[in-house]
This record gives sequence, C-alpha cells and structure tokens, in this order.
Amino acid sequence: MMVKQFTITALVALMMLSGCSDSKKGVQESDAETLIAKTVYTLNDINGSHYEVTKSGTDFRISGVPEPIIIYDIFATWCPPCRAEAPHLSSLQKKFEGKVKIIGVTIEEGNDNAYYARFAEDIGVEYSLVNSPDNQKFSRAVAGAIGVGQDLPIPLMVVYKNGRFVKYYSGLVPEEMLESDLKALAEAQ
Repeated sequence: MMVKQFTITALVALMMLSGCSDSKKGVQESDAETLIAKTVYTLNDINGSHYEVTKSGTDFRISGVPEPIIIYDIFATWCPPCRAEAPHLSSLQKKFEGKVKIIGVTIEEGNDNAYYARFAEDIGVEYSLVNSPDNQKFSRAVAGAIGVGQDLPIPLMVVYKNGRFVKYYSGLVPEEMLESDLKALAEAQ
C-alpha cells in the first residue's frame, strides 16, 4: 500500500515537473521578448525599396517616405475582398500622389517577390507591396496597437498621418468613402 502511494506521488510530481520544463518555457519567453523588444520593422518592397518602420505606442513612423499620410493595407493574395480592393487603392494612390503612400503588407509567408509581382500585374496593383520576414510581426503589432487583436481581419487598412494613428478600416470599403476620408485628412493641418 505504501509503495503504491509512493509510486503515485512520484508520478504526479514527475508530471508536474515535466510540465514546467525550462526548455519549453525558454522558447516561449524568447519569442515574447523578441516581439516586445523589437520596435523597428524592416519592410522590403518587391521592387527593391526598403522601409524602416518604428513602433512607439500606437504610432508607427516610417523613415524615408515623404508623404505625410501612410496606409498600411494588410492583405492576402487568396482573399477575395483583398483582391477586389487593389484596383481602388491603386486609383487612390494616383489621385493622392505626393500626399498618400499606400503600402500593401502581405500576411502570407513562403512566396517570392516574383509571385507578388505577378499578383500585382494580374490585379492592377500600382502601389508598394512588401514581402519581408517582418511582415507577420509588423501586421500583428499594428493590429494589436489599434485594438483589433492578433487574429486580425483582412483586408485591414490602417491610416497614419505623420506617424500617428488616425483610423482603420476592416473589410472591403468603398473607394468613395476612402477618398472622402483621405481628402479631409490631406487638407487638415
């Protein structure tokens, strides 16, 4: 009886200790530290440009881009609303040239730049598309900063003016609505 009780106690203790293994805990802490500590994201345009984006609170400041208004369009090539919005975003990029910079940030992994170049040509994308190792982390950081959570909806367009968060749109949004909002934002001091 005493041997049986000792064996059960030893097994329970062993299971509890193995559930708190340092090796698994270390990996999780490492991932969390990387996400928290990383405040600069490098976004690589499929045409060779590089953007450095620095996160500060809910703000994301991009270096080397003269346009004061930035729209990060978080999307996937397989998403029907994402595909439908691309020609409208291209139209807005032309209408607000010099005032607005649209950057498409794919959440997909494993595709090369040629894949996104074909997508851009097939769909009519005439704004920057970025394909970077930082895309996933950047997208989640943006979604977290604006309060939509880590399981972000797509398409998700997030608007910043001079690095400060202004507004976001989730799902397919009519071009006229975006145009009206961008016009008011561009005219505002």
